[in-house]
Amino acid sequence: MHLNSAQKNAIELTNGPCLILAGAGSGKTKVIVNKIIYLINNCKYNPHNIAAVTFTNKAAYEMRIRLSEYLNTSKIKKMIISTFHSLGLEIIKKEIDTLNFNSNFTLIDETDQKILLKKICKKEISNNVQSLKKLKFMISFWKNKFLSPSKVQSLIKCSEDEYFAYIYKKYKNYLYEFNMLDFDDLICIPTLLLKNNKIIKTRWQKKISYLLVDEYQDTNNSQYELIKMLTNTDSSFTLVGDDDQSIYSWRGANPQNIFLLKKDFPNLKVITMEHNYRSSGRILKVANALISNNTHYLQKKLFSKLQYGNVIEILIGQSEEDEAEKIVKKIISQYSLKNIRYKDCAILYRGNYQSRILEKVLIKENIPYNISEKASFFSRPEIKDLLSYLRVIINPDDNHAFMKIINIPSRQIGLVTLKKLEKWANKSNKSLFQASNDVEIKNFLKAKTIDNIKKFICKIKKFTEWSYSKPSNILDDIIYDLEYEKWLSKILKESNKIKNSINNIHTLSKWFKNMLKGDDFEKPMTLSQIVTRMTIRDIAESNITEKKEDQIQLMTLHASKGLEFSSVFIIGMCEGILPNQKSIISNNIEEERRLTYVGITRAKKQLFFTYCCRRTQYGQTLDMLPSRFLFELPKEDLKWNQKNLLESSTNKIEEIKIKIHNLKKNIKKNK
Repeated sequence: MHLNSAQKNAIELTNGPCLILAGAGSGKTKVIVNKIIYLINNCKYNPHNIAAVTFTNKAAYEMRIRLSEYLNTSKIKKMIISTFHSLGLEIIKKEIDTLNFNSNFTLIDETDQKILLKKICKKEISNNVQSLKKLKFMISFWKNKFLSPSKVQSLIKCSEDEYFAYIYKKYKNYLYEFNMLDFDDLICIPTLLLKNNKIIKTRWQKKISYLLVDEYQDTNNSQYELIKMLTNTDSSFTLVGDDDQSIYSWRGANPQNIFLLKKDFPNLKVITMEHNYRSSGRILKVANALISNNTHYLQKKLFSKLQYGNVIEILIGQSEEDEAEKIVKKIISQYSLKNIRYKDCAILYRGNYQSRILEKVLIKENIPYNISEKASFFSRPEIKDLLSYLRVIINPDDNHAFMKIINIPSRQIGLVTLKKLEKWANKSNKSLFQASNDVEIKNFLKAKTIDNIKKFICKIKKFTEWSYSKPSNILDDIIYDLEYEKWLSKILKESNKIKNSINNIHTLSKWFKNMLKGDDFEKPMTLSQIVTRMTIRDIAESNITEKKEDQIQLMTLHASKGLEFSSVFIIGMCEGILPNQKSIISNNIEEERRLTYVGITRAKKQLFFTYCCRRTQYGQTLDMLPSRFLFELPKEDLKWNQKNLLESSTNKIEEIKIKIHNLKKNIKKNK
């Protein structure tokens, strides 16, 4: 396999801490895979002591596939190749006795978390979407800063914080009482354990004698702390990332983690990979020019040995519809004259709402397209139902799963009954499952209702027995016993919906059996491990399906990361859209610039920017200004449709910048 000098150096540097600053399209996955092979074949590392950590199960799976071309499967099975959260889960499972948890804990997803917080909160919070969202964010923030409820209470500055801290305490107590963990716990709990227990920390440092981390720029505070706990200043490890592609601050990612490394690991060696194998020279010149406006502690400049490439066009529409029509017209031209297939074109945008007018025009012109959806396979109703049954089998005290399935299929157990049962469970300090077995429920429930509840409890007990005696058939047995497909057909009614849902069920059953058996890359898993893995996938990953059909690809800039296309359109290049209004007000322009940079570096041969002069918002027509980012690009590489518009827009942007600066100055003064 051909390697350039930077890639070769990155692979062969195996002593001490190493940061590979890998630019877009520079072959980082190739380097990680080859470094693992080098560690095993040349440095004689035991595969059992190597851990490669990334952010998605898909990336971990692809790593295993690529390794299988060079290593036998027994070696791959010995390695830890997983996401951060799966690694955290592994540590929790191995150290369960020290943590004093019950081994049959369940992992709650975001839906369950919202339901639980709504129950705990006052009505004014639980019915307020924004307040609930803020509360959920604050709990995640505190956990990732390793702040206990008591510590948070000592830091509170206002009445809202005081109430949120109170809810945080109740929420943590509830999870502990009913043997549950949320997504943040999978990193925070093992990190705190390693921080506070030197013996366990040493054991895991010996277990993982070489650590590799991909997409390091996306780590948050707790993930960085976990890396530090698994290593020490003398450890040998490799972190691979690109500060210019850090675009997830809204979920806690901190690009500063790249710069903290030098302080925490004084012997850190940095290798820069700048040779891009994807894009033309002109596209890289534009990308470099844009990102040079950001603050950099480590310098990097992409270059290409491919052709310099086509001029970058800026398409200007008078309205949003006109902008969409110009994009579609250009695509038709490329398709017919340049022989570019639809599937080689991508239209990228800042927010999902921007796809609506595009879809309208694409449908009108009869052009096939695919929108990359964020809906996970595991969040589909039929999959949620069956996983909830498995969750209750594993942990009968899982109240949320219990509530979800007690009436699926219908058992004539109404909301009034469930509220009474829940009230009794809370009063008795029991789970719903335990409360359903109490003889006292005869005092407040009708005999027929009690009989229906008892039948449901008997089913769960029967399924639990089956899960021990014949685990490989448990899912199929549940589906058959419940006559679930028949019930689904009755409630869905439409034949295509029924067909899709039943296909989803069969897919789940097939995956379930395969995971129980294991394969060339994965060891056989237990029922509990499978359910937890599937819950992790639901929370952590979008299910962006790679379509094989010849269709235009529509997606957000965030969703485009890691992909590449011959021709890329970045649309909505207006002030207030890209960069978005929130980032302008909060002066967080650098992340918006990184997001634009990610979009630019998806393009291989042709790049277009588009914007409209006027757009309609909440029934009002607004005049729009082209994005400041367009004026940070080298003029000689751009082709504008209207030069006079360019000049007037430049002056207006400068005026707006001065107004925003003065506004912030006045706000500071008044404070």
